Amino acid sequence: MFNMQKIGRRISSLRREHNMTQVELADKLSISFQAVSNWERGNSMPDITKLPELADIFNVSVDELLGERSALVEAAVNNNIAESFDNNQISRDEIVNALPILNTLQMDIVIEKSCNSNPANIDIFLPYMSESDVKELAEKSIEKGEAVDEYLPFMDESDVKELAEKSIERGETVDEYLPFMDESDVKELAEKSIEKGEAVDKYLPFMDESDVKELAEKSIERGEAVDKYLPFMNEIDVKELALKFLELKS
Repeated sequence: MFNMQKIGRRISSLRREHNMTQVELADKLSISFQAVSNWERGNSMPDITKLPELADIFNVSVDELLGERSALVEAAVNNNIAESFDNNQISRDEIVNALPILNTLQMDIVIEKSCNSNPANIDIFLPYMSESDVKELAEKSIEKGEAVDEYLPFMDESDVKELAEKSIERGETVDEYLPFMDESDVKELAEKSIEKGEAVDKYLPFMDESDVKELAEKSIERGEAVDKYLPFMNEIDVKELALKFLELKS
């Protein structure tokens, strides 16, 4: 990954060498001076389209500006990413390094080219993809009988729930989905399991304490044991549950 702090310091140094203010540099690039300030503080990176402009303004190469050479960045600057992949061996590390400064169109080309040659590379693109696109990839993996755990952290909670419900319908486990679901959705799945007479132990660590208490109370009303719920309840709720249990027994 490009070091944003080092690049920021380099931009700041070059700007001062050319006796320019942040506002003057921003005007030349048709951007806000706040953007320049963020670059120099290492809070963000210049857009890929601005790198050649910056290099020209400072009379340096893009490689000098970034502090290292990247064939992929060079290809992006020259709008020939596809050709670069066809003619060169672009490493995984080089892709990871360049992703933060590629635009959407360039990203799409890199994803297509990289994953066609090595499908395992898909994981490096997930943080930069839309949630709906990640869901689509997860669904395709499910159709192939493949695991989807790598996709779940980058999906919308409602989409994770949808996949979990479909997994249940197929008679499959949902353990991998639970850490990435909303607590109320996990409760809903637990309640459906209870209705079917199935165990709910796997859901409890991912539920809100108040929801666990609610399920425990209903379990007591049905005359069932509540041992499995207790480790996931706070002391006050456990005490209330014990009093309710004694009340029903008396």
